[in-house]
Amino acid sequence: MGDISPHFIGRPFVLWRVLGMGSKLARMIEKTNGALLAIIVILLFLQVTSRSINIGSFLWAGEAALWIFVWMVFLGAAVLFHKKEHMIVDIIEYFLPGKTKEKIEKLLAKIIRITCWVLLVFVFYYSMIFTISVANQYAVSFRVSRLYLSAALPVSIVIMFIFEIISLYERKGGNKPC
Repeated sequence: MGDISPHFIGRPFVLWRVLGMGSKLARMIEKTNGALLAIIVILLFLQVTSRSINIGSFLWAGEAALWIFVWMVFLGAAVLFHKKEHMIVDIIEYFLPGKTKEKIEKLLAKIIRITCWVLLVFVFYYSMIFTISVANQYAVSFRVSRLYLSAALPVSIVIMFIFEIISLYERKGGNKPC
């Protein structure tokens, strides 16, 4: 009856939908961080100019800029995690010959991936405990729960998990080497 096949070029339909989502999400976060940076610049500019022309000041602008900056840092860390541009030490690989180097690189990649997952789970658990513990505390300049500030870390870790799951799908789909 003309049904559309659930396969796209030999790949399962779900995999086809997932491929490329990591890059789209990373671009969206990068654009969001750019907008957040612009907001920080505007807030701080308004605060400085309002003080210099003696019309009062935006007392909350500095704290709001700090909160936005925290979110930018953790969202940016998730993007770096996705792009594999976080800090690495490759001195071991530098001194190894050809075939041995390839085997060691694959082994190290797996060890690093497992270590990252364990560390992310550990940090996620304790960041959730901390986030919940500050739910009844409020910002100094405006009446907003500090939960929204400390939620930046668990949210970024969830995004890192999403990036890793997408990466696993991409490797299983044949797009990237393991």
